[in-house]
Amino acid sequence: MRVIRYDELADYIASGKDFILELGEQNGIGSSSLLVQICGKLFLLDRGSAFEGTGVNKHTLFPVGDVLEGIHIDAIFLSHVHLDHAGYIPPVVLAHPEARFVLSSKTLEELKITLEDTLNIQIKEADKAHYLGLPEPTILFTEEQVSMFLNETDSYEIVDTDNEDVCLTWDDFPGWKFGFTSSGHIKGAFWSFIVTPDNDCITSTGDICSHDQENKKGVLMPNEIFLKKMGFGTWRRTILITEATNGNRDRKESWEDMDSRMKAEIEATFDRGGMVLCPVFMIGKGPNIVAKLARMGFRVFVAGGVRKTIFTEIEPMLLEKWMADKTVMLAIDGPGRKQQMDAVLAGEYGPMVIVCSSATLDQGASTGFAIRMLPMRKNLLISTGHRFTGSKMEEVFKVQDQPLELGRTIVFESIDRFGNIVKTPVNFRCGAIHCDNSSHDYREGLVARAIALNASMVLVKHCTEEGFQGFESGLKEALGDKCPSITHVVHMQVINLV
Repeated sequence: MRVIRYDELADYIASGKDFILELGEQNGIGSSSLLVQICGKLFLLDRGSAFEGTGVNKHTLFPVGDVLEGIHIDAIFLSHVHLDHAGYIPPVVLAHPEARFVLSSKTLEELKITLEDTLNIQIKEADKAHYLGLPEPTILFTEEQVSMFLNETDSYEIVDTDNEDVCLTWDDFPGWKFGFTSSGHIKGAFWSFIVTPDNDCITSTGDICSHDQENKKGVLMPNEIFLKKMGFGTWRRTILITEATNGNRDRKESWEDMDSRMKAEIEATFDRGGMVLCPVFMIGKGPNIVAKLARMGFRVFVAGGVRKTIFTEIEPMLLEKWMADKTVMLAIDGPGRKQQMDAVLAGEYGPMVIVCSSATLDQGASTGFAIRMLPMRKNLLISTGHRFTGSKMEEVFKVQDQPLELGRTIVFESIDRFGNIVKTPVNFRCGAIHCDNSSHDYREGLVARAIALNASMVLVKHCTEEGFQGFESGLKEALGDKCPSITHVVHMQVINLV
């Protein structure tokens, strides 16, 4: 294995060698974009973008190669809608009409939301750069490109992996088989199988989850009928490409115990007259938490981007019922927004859990609520997912145990309408708990899947070095001398499939 420069890639492809190369993930997790060349075909698995830094200092990271101009791509598979996998998909797909493009119907539905949201963010980021005298940020894509991308869907291969497993053959790929099945991560997320004419199977999990969530059933292995159709057990080699976000972690608390703890903390907060803030990521996590809270019997106020994604991920009749009986209440836009927010925080609608984006507390609707809620002892902040390094959410939990007199101040940053950086210091006095609602597999599930697939080669991505080492040690401990080769896929490091 060796690290190559992007300008060497065309020659590497022309050599006809079978290889795998990660074009993204410069910082370990994010901007996932994997090239796979095998049996004379070139596949692109995802084309994501990622963020580095936080708050007003955040900038976008792209996988190398822009739209991969001049490279012939045979097929593009989009595993799911999250930005780190789909953030740069529209311009790449438009630049490669020669490529078959496969995505799920739910991913396409949610892309219509996230792409619009990204266009709005780009405008704000450009305005911010102008006001601050900074270079204009590189844009992900234009409004015209988004429109063209969404109007090309008749030429896409759209699968419904939430409801059925899909096995495909294509006339222009003689001897090949392709399979797509749910990965259990979020609605629309799929796990792909590529079976070559040489009977090798390259299987890429994308982000994957074997435990059940509120709106999505977990998947350890595909069902036997699907595996039989794909030829499982007869493959010459099984090359597993897997994530390992939680590769160094086993779950410390059962789901039942966590939900009980969360419910008790919310009830105690309401008993003392407080309100609960639950910042979330709007895709997957947001609708999942809204559904969980409603099932627990709590009333939920939904703000930010989650107002849109709940309609794509929660069963329509159930959501309609919750909205009719005021279990779920949506934030409004326009002139009445502030008055509604004031009324919610004043308890005029009764005790509620406020679910809003973003989970990092660096931007989005959550910052406005946090500034007003964190200083009040009676309130509660709930973190339900990964606390990213450098984020305000991480900072909250770092200062949580410090005595007030030693400093528990969180400084939120924003840009006002005149382009000035506004720093708002907030004395953090409310309670804060973490409830690990991860939609990624833990080490136990990752190891069990690799064993069940009888993988002959395991390639690990979407993880830190600690995540890789934890998964690696777990697999070696389970299999001993029978452990297959296991490799950490890192940015621009060629992995030869020989």
